[in-house]
Amino acid sequence: MTKFASIILAATALSLTAPAAFAADVQRNDRLYDASGSSVAKVNRVTDNGDVLVIYKGKVRRVQAETLSNTDGKLMTTLTKKELRRLK
Repeated sequence: MTKFASIILAATALSLTAPAAFAADVQRNDRLYDASGSSVAKVNRVTDNGDVLVIYKGKVRRVQAETLSNTDGKLMTTLTKKELRRLK
């Protein structure tokens, strides 16, 4: 049981550090695209936990790292523009 518990702990630790590893690929001024592939805004800041801050519709929006991916060399979020407007 001890080996099993240590495997679970190691897997959990790796999953918690995954967004931070992806954050290394995201840089300021990278273009962010929404779920439909439309351009949203340029990245204003990348936080330590991998979230990105963008200015969209005149407000700073925090896009969580869990929603981000690099698809065909583009920084994509799984959020739609409507969902982005609701972010704070």
